[in-house]
Amino acid sequence: MPTFGGIVVPTGGAASDGRRTLLDVITELAQPINPSDDRVKALAADAFRSAVRTMNRKGCWPWEAQEEDLAITANNSFSTVASAVKKPLAMHLLSAAGGVRDQKISYMSYDRFMEVYDQNITSQPTVYTLPNLFETGQVQWWPIPSANDNARFTFYRVTPAPRVESEAVEIPDYAIEAYMACAWYEFLKRLPSAQQPFPIAIALAEWRTTFREISAHVTSPGDRWRLIDVYA
Repeated sequence: MPTFGGIVVPTGGAASDGRRTLLDVITELAQPINPSDDRVKALAADAFRSAVRTMNRKGCWPWEAQEEDLAITANNSFSTVASAVKKPLAMHLLSAAGGVRDQKISYMSYDRFMEVYDQNITSQPTVYTLPNLFETGQVQWWPIPSANDNARFTFYRVTPAPRVESEAVEIPDYAIEAYMACAWYEFLKRLPSAQQPFPIAIALAEWRTTFREISAHVTSPGDRWRLIDVYA
């Protein structure tokens, strides 16, 4: 059974830990216009989902770091990943199901993987690739696994855009305002000019400012290793 870990754990349900729901976001955006108008609420929801998609395109964020345990099946080249993967970070074989990492598996881009490796060799996997996670949600192994095993995949996931009003927004509180600033800009783009509570240029400027702020926060080194080591 796959297991998950990370800074923001996906819930898919109502918030129980103080995090905002999609309804909270919709209400905040629609309040200056008409929070009872279904059309305005629909535009607000669409604007926030667009903001989440925009932030997904802008980079990999610390709150998107996640781990997932994968089951490796003998004579099967693929294992299924439950989450949408934005960027792989590491893959390790485990000592047992839910165990500790005891062997690193190298990553290779799919085009190079298909060019280099014979797809008819069976042994313990030493390389993995991501064929097309948008379509298949799979990891491909080389060589083809000769026995059942377990691996732990560390990656940046795609932050999901909430669809249901009661669904918790899977973004930490300190980062949500950057998403909201983008959502305000997207919301005003969708409103007729007569309904816009303030000029769209102000929303765009605020979005750019908050994006610079959150980017500066994320890129500050903290306790991370900063020396480039070509032998690592």
